[in-house]
Amino acid sequence: MATPSQMFYESLKTETTKKAYKLWLEQFFEYVHEDYNSIIKLEPEKIKQIIKDYVIHKKELTRRTGIPSPNSYHAIMTPIQSFLEMNEIEFSWKTIKNLYPSKIPTSNQLPYTDDDIRELLGATTSLRNKAFIYFLASTGVRVGATPKIKIEDIKEIEDGAVVTIYRDTTEEYRTCLTPEAYTALKRFLEQRIEREPDSVLFTRKNNLTPLTSTSAQDIVRNVRRQAKLSIDNGRKSRRGKSQNHTFRKRFEITLASCDLQQRFIDYMQGHFSGNSKAYFNGVSDEHLYAQFKRAIPALTLDKSAKIEAEKNEEIRVINETNKSELKEKLEAQDEMIQNIMLEMASAKYMAYEMKYSECFGGADPDLKKLSKLMSNEAIRDWNRIIPLVQREKDWTIPIGSKSQVMLRDSKEKKEIKDLIKEFERQGNTSGVIEQLEKMLDEF
Repeated sequence: MATPSQMFYESLKTETTKKAYKLWLEQFFEYVHEDYNSIIKLEPEKIKQIIKDYVIHKKELTRRTGIPSPNSYHAIMTPIQSFLEMNEIEFSWKTIKNLYPSKIPTSNQLPYTDDDIRELLGATTSLRNKAFIYFLASTGVRVGATPKIKIEDIKEIEDGAVVTIYRDTTEEYRTCLTPEAYTALKRFLEQRIEREPDSVLFTRKNNLTPLTSTSAQDIVRNVRRQAKLSIDNGRKSRRGKSQNHTFRKRFEITLASCDLQQRFIDYMQGHFSGNSKAYFNGVSDEHLYAQFKRAIPALTLDKSAKIEAEKNEEIRVINETNKSELKEKLEAQDEMIQNIMLEMASAKYMAYEMKYSECFGGADPDLKKLSKLMSNEAIRDWNRIIPLVQREKDWTIPIGSKSQVMLRDSKEKKEIKDLIKEFERQGNTSGVIEQLEKMLDEF
């Protein structure tokens, strides 16, 4: 029987729609701590209130960060409404939609294309400006955040880097630099006068004064002017390209197309809830960069470097596939070995049960009695097989006490044998020898 999610996605016509709807639905489920199955079991009024709370949460993000755009609320909420209606959960959305923020004019919404950014890079000879453009394109960071980034916030990983944004604040998060962006940044820093770890990463042209939010925006504005890159880039469309946010938009769309987990995409843009923040506190820089590497070919701008990055990504995918297949084979072999060992252990247990049947009358075997009847070798074998047969209780037998008993018994047997030999040598016929031999038999 098809699950609610399977039925819903089967009803969608295109893969693009499915991918977009899945993105927004899973963000919603993560925030409300529900899933496809649990949400439809709630009362409609309860669901309605949850959705209202979610819209208010999104509006607060929009107010503080500008993300999501007020114009995107319809796209964000439509998948939720469609999923519920597909599962015959219907109610009026009027009061929910009344909570949406007012839309803004639809200009300045298109992301930069790779060619747009290449034009910007080709229009400037400044190492700082090139590094800054590469930085925005690779990290997706807000232009307004760049003045506070310091050199020590850049950590080299392999041939790229991890960047910490808003360090030591509640808004702290990490994103990454592609190899070409990191190379451009290093070239810029090599000619910098001030390069201490606590120095700001990007400065004004005098190499000493830190950027402000306005001067950071001016870098992009001036390079655009040099490239003669118009706001709408020659398109006859009401939607054009904003000064700075289009770098961020391109970053988001590119990562989403590269099969990254949605929580990584959100986190590397500074979008996170308390739960996801706690999760990423435990994610190493190396693991974050390993996820980011999936997007490096798509984010890379230099055409020859892009081809090389695509080849490296293909090799990585092949290696991961081979590793996955090998892991599956090893796990299957391990399971088979474990089953064989369990069968052998069960057979040995049954043999001991038959041989020492007097010790197996109760719910548990009489371990003390077994320890007296078994040899040390048998005890060792028992202790090897019993954890496989019985995992809930400890049925192992201490070997040390058995050794001491055997040592004592062996010593007494030798003394009795010596006495018998002595009485036989003396020709004693008083019956003492018979009593000693009986004692010996009892051992």
